[in-house]
Amino acid sequence: MDSGTPAIEVERVTRRFGDVIALDQISLSIGRGEFFSLLGPSGCGKTTLLRIIAGLDIADEGVVRIGGENANDVPAHRRPVNTVFQSYALFPHLNVWDNIAFGLRMKKVHEDEIQERVHKVMAMLEIGTFAPRKPSQISGGQKQRVALARAIINEPQVLLLDEPLGALDLKLRKQLQIELRNLQRRLGITFVYVTHDQEEALVLSDRIAVMCGGKVEQLGEAKTLYEQPRTKFVSQFLGSCSLLEGTLKHTDGNGLVVDTPIGELHVAGPTPSRSQFTLAIRPEKIQLSPMRSNVGGNERCYYLNEV
Repeated sequence: MDSGTPAIEVERVTRRFGDVIALDQISLSIGRGEFFSLLGPSGCGKTTLLRIIAGLDIADEGVVRIGGENANDVPAHRRPVNTVFQSYALFPHLNVWDNIAFGLRMKKVHEDEIQERVHKVMAMLEIGTFAPRKPSQISGGQKQRVALARAIINEPQVLLLDEPLGALDLKLRKQLQIELRNLQRRLGITFVYVTHDQEEALVLSDRIAVMCGGKVEQLGEAKTLYEQPRTKFVSQFLGSCSLLEGTLKHTDGNGLVVDTPIGELHVAGPTPSRSQFTLAIRPEKIQLSPMRSNVGGNERCYYLNEV
């Protein structure tokens, strides 16, 4: 990724629909060549933010910069971005070839160059055999490849993807996740990807912005979000997690000794800044280990060790 001017900067963007605040002072920066995901439940504001970046909606407050340039007054068709929708949005009266070539023809690109670029992108996405077919004659996965081809053939600085795999079955979705990630790596284009699927975001993304209620709860790399969530929402939204209220009793050579509603736990990790806190426990991080024998009995006590 280019460490220079960000591909996209969103600064204190707010969007209201009547009394509903869909986006509340959102600020974030997306690097060039980055696969960046907006992750959150339905209604959290992620698609609204994507539409504002695309120019399909207008923020009530704040600034959107694309490639360092203020894009607030730039109409959608003049922004160096393309959008891929969940619904594919293919022209039903055009065949696959003409769907892909449509954007180039609108720009009045020479026909020889159109032929070359369409052939190249269809080969890249392995859809060359579908060229004469209409959208109604191909499958959902094939339609999604056509929609991707139509978007990337214009060589945008940024590709915006609004839950593009949401309508596909699980097996095909996982296959296209791999293809999408490989495609982004080959092209080096900045991808901004909207999804409510936690696994999808964790697999695909360089960084993720977890959104809730029109705000960014936490932004960072997938591993950091999963292993070091800063809020209860993030800890529970990303994977399986149990929350326990705890009070620090003392530390020992193995970590922390914490009093919880289910008993005393030994927890590996840094000493918290407060004596009372919430433990976020991932099931795969728990070990059952013998602690000590009960006096006068045969039963053994166990403690949970978060590693």
